[in-house]
Amino acid sequence: MQQKINRTIFGETYTIVGEASADYMTEVAVFVENRLRELGQNLPNASKTKIAVLCALNLADELFQIKEKGATPELAKEMEERTKKIISLLEEGMIGDVY
Repeated sequence: MQQKINRTIFGETYTIVGEASADYMTEVAVFVENRLRELGQNLPNASKTKIAVLCALNLADELFQIKEKGATPELAKEMEERTKKIISLLEEGMIGDVY
């Protein structure tokens, strides 16, 4: 069953729809928000787009590092899917659409 939440991430409000629980989607949104804010503090003159791309790269790097450390194929696949969802959320935000 699809869940739907409204969440503000990095100053933009999104309606997030997905098969995951509302709690999980909120947790992902909070995680992304925290990462974006951290990058924004370290790069105060960077555009939101640049910060979003750097955030996506950092998350993808973490995924690759976990894979290299020998995560089971199942865990690696699950993490890859979660990372894709996060990146999709970031991409949608960069063009102003609702995810």
